[in-house]
Amino acid sequence: MTGAAVPGRGRPAPAHPRPASRRGRAVVRRLAGAPGGDRPAHAVSASGTALTGGDDRPDDRGAAPPRHARPRRFRRPTAGRGLQRRRTTVLVAMGVLTVGGVMLATAGLSAVRNSTVGRYEQEITADDPGFQARVVATPTMAVLHQGPDGALAGVALLALEPEDDGGSVVVIPPATVVPAATGGETTIAEVYVGEGAEAAADAAGSAVTVAVEQHVELDSAQLAQLLEPAGALELTLDRPVAEWSTGEVDIEPTDAGTFLAGDDDEPGLHRAERQQDFWDAWLGRVASAGDDALAGEVGTGLGRFVHGIAQGGGSAAVLPVARQGDDGGPERFAVDEARIGEFVAHTVPYPRSPVAGARTRVRLLNGTGDGDLTTTAARALVAAGAEIVVVGNASSLDVTETSLVYSGAARAPLATALRDELGGGRLEEVSGRQDEGVASSDEIDVTVILGDDAEDLIGR
Repeated sequence: MTGAAVPGRGRPAPAHPRPASRRGRAVVRRLAGAPGGDRPAHAVSASGTALTGGDDRPDDRGAAPPRHARPRRFRRPTAGRGLQRRRTTVLVAMGVLTVGGVMLATAGLSAVRNSTVGRYEQEITADDPGFQARVVATPTMAVLHQGPDGALAGVALLALEPEDDGGSVVVIPPATVVPAATGGETTIAEVYVGEGAEAAADAAGSAVTVAVEQHVELDSAQLAQLLEPAGALELTLDRPVAEWSTGEVDIEPTDAGTFLAGDDDEPGLHRAERQQDFWDAWLGRVASAGDDALAGEVGTGLGRFVHGIAQGGGSAAVLPVARQGDDGGPERFAVDEARIGEFVAHTVPYPRSPVAGARTRVRLLNGTGDGDLTTTAARALVAAGAEIVVVGNASSLDVTETSLVYSGAARAPLATALRDELGGGRLEEVSGRQDEGVASSDEIDVTVILGDDAEDLIGR
C-alpha cells in the first residue's frame, strides 16, 4: 500500500503516520507487538533498540528480550551534576595518573562496577585524605657498545620521564667498580667479558643504584645502521682522539664506533666525556629532525628511549666517579658516594632498587594541602637512597609534624638514616604491621608522613 504524496515534497506519505503524542506512539508500539500486528514481537528499531511488547522488559506473554537489548537509562538528579562531572573525569583518567610528576597506577582508585546502571562510582580521589597509589618506576635501558677489539667500549643508562617526554642519558665508564657476585669487587667491563651483556647491564644498574629494565648491545656495524638516518653528527673536541683533531668535527655513522672507542691509552674519564658529547649531538639531531633521524620504530625499544629523551629536551651526563688508587695499573673508578644520591634524583627520578635492600622502600603520604610538596619530598628521599613505592595522602591533611613510621627493630636504622638525610622528623615505631593501603607491609620499609614542617626540613 502506498501513501499519498505530501504537498511540496514529492515523496509519498507513510501509510501509518507516526502519532504526534507520546500516548499515541505507545498505543502503536503495543499494537505492533500483538499477534497479527504489522511488526514481529521481537523487532529492532532503526536505532538498534530491541522492541518487545513496547519496551525492553519481557511482555505479559513471558518472552525474554533479545540479548542485545539496552538497559533502561538511569537519570541522575540535577543536584548531582557536579558529582557526575567528577565521575566522568575519573573514567577518562583511569589507566595511569600523573600527580605532581609522579606516575601512579590505578591501585589507589577504588572503583565499583554497578551492573544495573552500567556506570562507575569513585570512592576516593587523589585530593582526598587517605588516597594512595603505586608509583610507576622510571623506565630504564642500558646501551652497551662493543669496541672493535670486542671489549666493552661504552655504557649508557637511558631513563625516560613520564609519558616519554624527556629524560636523561647517564654515561658510565666501563672501568667503574661494582660488587662481584662471588664477593669483593670487579668492573662492568670485566663482568661483560666474563658473563655477557645482560650481566654487564645489571652491573651498570648496580653502579647507579637503579634497576635496569632493558638492555641493548651494539657493535660498530649495528651502531652505524642505527645512526644512518641522522647522518653526520657535528661535535667540538677539546682534545684530539684517533684520527680527529681538536675543534669542530663531523662524525659519520660508519666512524661512530671508532670515535666512541677512542685510543687504547686514553684516560677513561676523557672517553666518557667525549661519549657524553656524542649522545648530546645525537639527541639534538633527533630533536630537530624528529622520527626521520631514527632507524626503526620510535614507540618501542631503543628508538622509544632516544626519541622520548630528545623530544623532551633531555641530555647526557657522566656518572660521578673518581679514580680508585693510582698504582700505575689498569684504571678503575669508584662511584662518588657524596654526589650519587642527588645525581640519581635528577636523572632517574623514581628508580627501582637493582637488588633487594639496595634502596629503602618508602610509602610517601602528604599530610598537608600542598600537592607540590609530594614531588619535592620524593626527590629528597630518592637522593637519600629511597625507592618510592607508594604515594598518596595521609588520613588527615592537617598534620603539623613530619614523621617516619616503621615496624620492627630491623627497620629502625633505615628510618633513622632517612630522617638524618631529610634533616628532621619524628621517628615512630608501630607494633605489628603498618597500615597496608595499596601495598603490603612486606613491600614497605618506612612510611613518611609529611607535615607542615616538611618544606623547611627539605629546604635545610
